[in-house]
Amino acid sequence: MRNFRPLVLGLVLVILSPLGWGEDVYYCVEEHRAALEANDSGGVYELKRYKPETFTFKYEADSNRLAFKGRIFGGDELMYMQCEQCTPPTAYFDAVDNIGRFSMKDGRFFHSLASFRRASMQTGTCTKF
Repeated sequence: MRNFRPLVLGLVLVILSPLGWGEDVYYCVEEHRAALEANDSGGVYELKRYKPETFTFKYEADSNRLAFKGRIFGGDELMYMQCEQCTPPTAYFDAVDNIGRFSMKDGRFFHSLASFRRASMQTGTCTKF
């Protein structure tokens, strides 16, 4: 009977495991990060380069949006962008929010945003894990 328990447990896990599957999570690494920002003398904008960051995102099919997590997206809180065209089977994502756009195709992403104080852009690669 003792040898039977691991088999039953394994069978239960195999049966229930698809309930947790279905969400593809992508790990992204920036290669370049830059922004146009006012300098210390005020009023004059200049290009500033920043240390590349990492972040993750996943596609939420029920709401047709991308959920981002990482320091550049507010830390531990999820930040959402609504999909304009997201096709997870081909890993093609194009999503927007009120100040930015995220686009990814063939593992390469571009993210840009513009507000009244700054404009920034990042590029890098994402892999599914």
